[in-house]
Amino acid sequence: MEKNLGSKAEKPLKKTPKITKIWIWAIIFIFFFVANWIWGLFRTPCCFKPIEIIDSNEISQYLSNVILPQFYNKSQIPEPFEVVFTQEGIIDIVSRHIKTDDMKKWGLSDISITFLSGRILLTGKTKYKGRDFFVTAVFKPDANEKGMKAGLSKIKVGTRRIPFGVKLLRNRILYEIAGKSRGDDIVHYAGVLLNDDKTPAEFSFNHRDIKIKNISVEEQQIRITFLPE
Repeated sequence: MEKNLGSKAEKPLKKTPKITKIWIWAIIFIFFFVANWIWGLFRTPCCFKPIEIIDSNEISQYLSNVILPQFYNKSQIPEPFEVVFTQEGIIDIVSRHIKTDDMKKWGLSDISITFLSGRILLTGKTKYKGRDFFVTAVFKPDANEKGMKAGLSKIKVGTRRIPFGVKLLRNRILYEIAGKSRGDDIVHYAGVLLNDDKTPAEFSFNHRDIKIKNISVEEQQIRITFLPE
């Protein structure tokens, strides 16, 4: 009987080293996981290709010679029509519309726009305590008969998604832009980009009311279906 009791008492002692090893490996795994996540905050996103800002009063030839003539001709017939905007063309328009001084006011040194399947990535390079950071806003635009929204879905710093980043951007940065900026356009565009509610997808062009019916984002291009009224 004594031998049996002794053998039973020894069993927990034999398991202790195994439990210790499990905890050690768990701590090592957590350490490397956290270190890798933090390291990702300082990485440059693979999609980042800075736009060369053109500080001139010249209008984009892509806008004046391609988009506007196409839009004008197709909008004459009261039927739904589609216009394809290329990533390269949108970058050309943005490069001439945004000024270097505006970028400095926003705390950005470079920006990048990337069209992927179902997503638009808007990335900005900024500095915080002397270090470069890349902040990416991921949009999934949507439009239907109820209106449209930019569909801000997530915020990334480097290559890491920031929990609650979207809420923080909406609740604080939007109000900061509205408070500091005297330009109504900037406040309007910021509201459209950050607001999750549907906004009216209607505008006037050449004395005709046009409604945005559908938005489809593809690799390096975006297709928008319009409906003249």
